[in-house]
Amino acid sequence: MLIGLAVIVAACTATPPTGRFDRLGQRQGRHRAYYDDARTQLLTRGRYRHGQPVGRWRYYALAGELQRQERYRRHGFSDVTYYYPSGQVARRGRARVIDEPSGAHFFWLGEWQHFSPAGTLDSVQRYELGKHLSTRYLTDKRKLPER
Repeated sequence: MLIGLAVIVAACTATPPTGRFDRLGQRQGRHRAYYDDARTQLLTRGRYRHGQPVGRWRYYALAGELQRQERYRRHGFSDVTYYYPSGQVARRGRARVIDEPSGAHFFWLGEWQHFSPAGTLDSVQRYELGKHLSTRYLTDKRKLPER
């Protein structure tokens, strides 16, 4: 009885494994990937549901700073945010993945906002199925005369 209670307490306090799989062998639950075998430098962090990424995923640079964040939605859509090494937002927009006979096709779509390292909105670019259609600048991009 005492041993059974100790096993239950230990199971409740142990951290769950980072890589679980469902009965079909597909990734399930929270997963982490690391740059190194010692598992000290985090590469990605997110969740799977029956082998598909769901919810918010974070991708880290080798130096440890947040590089990109994706929020996976239904039907292959995701909201993507890229960051400067300082942590400021660099660009933000929507992407989509479509399964094609030749393989998965990832592309940007809609409006993508581009920010300066100071955090101000510089431009908005428009994409349709990954093809760049237009750029609208919101700040003065003229080159200053050299002195």
